[in-house]
Amino acid sequence: MLRKSKMSLLFAFVLILSLFVSACGGSENGGGEDGKVELRFILNNDSPTLVEQIKEFEKENPDIKVNVEKIPLDQFFEKIETMIAGGRTPDLLYTPVLATQRYANMDLLLDVSGDLKEEKDDFLPSTLVSVKNGDKVVGVPHFTDSIAVFYNKDLFEKAGVKVPESIETTWNWEEFAAAAEKVKSANNLKYGVSTGSDVSQFLPFLYQNKGTVLSEDQKSAGINSDSSIESIEFFKSLFDKGLASKESFIGSEKSDELFKQGQLPMVITFSGLINSFEKDIQGFEYGVTYLPKKEVTATKLGGANIVSFNETKHPKEAVKLMKYLTSEEKMAEFAAKEGVVPTRTSAQESVDYGAIDEGMQIIINEINSVPEFAVKDFSIPEYLGYKSILTSEMQSVILGEKSPQEAAESMEKQINNSVLKK
Repeated sequence: MLRKSKMSLLFAFVLILSLFVSACGGSENGGGEDGKVELRFILNNDSPTLVEQIKEFEKENPDIKVNVEKIPLDQFFEKIETMIAGGRTPDLLYTPVLATQRYANMDLLLDVSGDLKEEKDDFLPSTLVSVKNGDKVVGVPHFTDSIAVFYNKDLFEKAGVKVPESIETTWNWEEFAAAAEKVKSANNLKYGVSTGSDVSQFLPFLYQNKGTVLSEDQKSAGINSDSSIESIEFFKSLFDKGLASKESFIGSEKSDELFKQGQLPMVITFSGLINSFEKDIQGFEYGVTYLPKKEVTATKLGGANIVSFNETKHPKEAVKLMKYLTSEEKMAEFAAKEGVVPTRTSAQESVDYGAIDEGMQIIINEINSVPEFAVKDFSIPEYLGYKSILTSEMQSVILGEKSPQEAAESMEKQINNSVLKK
C-alpha cells in the first residue's frame, strides 16, 4: 500500500513537472532555460556581416538570445505566408522592401513610430515609403540599392567620350544613346550598352519620363499612358539600333559577364554588383556614372527593412535589436562591407567604402534624387505579380513581336484583371 502511494506521488510529480516545462517552453518566441529573453529572427540572405552584428548585440545584451533562421529568397515569401497562416510569426523579420507593405496591409506589423520619433528625420524619405502603414511607421529601413550604370573607362577614353561629372549634368536620353554609339564605333564593338534580363533595369527609364506601372492611387494600371509608352519606345530603340543586346535582355547572354570581360562599354545593372566588379575585373579600369534623365532623374530602388510582428511577446527587446542594427555605426559598417547604401543620412556621411568609394558616392547621389512616386510604384506586394507581366511583355517588344502600344494595352489589361482583380 505504501509503495503504491509513493508511486502515485511520483507520477503526480512527473505530470506536474512536465506540464510546467511545457508551459515554459511552449512558445517559439519565449524565454530560455537560463532566463534569457529569446528572439526569433528570420533572415532572407546569408550576410556574414549581419550575423556578426547580431552576435555583437548578444554580447552587449547578455539577457537576450537571438535565434537566427535563414530562408533562401526563392522560398522566403511562401514560407513566411505559411507562418502567418499558422500563427507562427517570428519576433523579427528581415524582409525585402517590396514585401513589407503586404504585411503592413494585413495589420501584422508592430508600430515603431514612437521608437523612431527622434531619429526619423535621419532616414531618407524615399526609404520610409515602404515602412509606412497610414500614419504609422511599422519597420526600419536597413539598406537600399539601385539600378546603376557601370562603364569601361579605357573604352570611353579611347573614344574621347566623357561621362557626366554630376547628377545635374547627366545625359538626356538622346545624349546617352549617342555616347553608347560613339564608344561602340570607336572600339569596333558589337554593343554600346546592355542590360540584364531583369525588367527592373527598364523601370528607371519609365520613371525618368514620369511614367508608372500603376495609377497614382495604385488601384488600377497606369502603364498605358503616353509617358509610359514613350519610355518603352526609347528603351526599344536601344535594341533596334543595335546598341543593346537582345540576347542579354531575354536571358540567353550574361551582360554582367560580358562587361567583366571588357566586351561592353556600359552595362545597366544592379548597384550591388560593385563588389563583384571590383574583385573580378582585370585588364581595364571601370567606373560608375549616372543614368540618363528625361523629365526627372530616377532609378529603381531595392533594399531591405527590419520589421517586428504584433504577436511578439518581447516588443521591447525586438525594437532594441532593430535600433541596434540600424544605428549609424552598424548601418555604415554593414554598407561598407556589403557594397550597399545606408538609409540614414548620417551613415551615408560616415561610411568608408575603401576602393569602391568613388563609385558608391555616385550611386548614393542618384538614390538620394529618386522621386517619391517612383518608390511608391513598386514598394507594394503587387509588384511581384505585375513584374512577371512586364517581363513577358517587354521581351515581346524587344523581339519585335509587339509594338510598345500593343504591349502597354496588354499590360494594362493583365494587371487590372490578374493582379489588381478589377
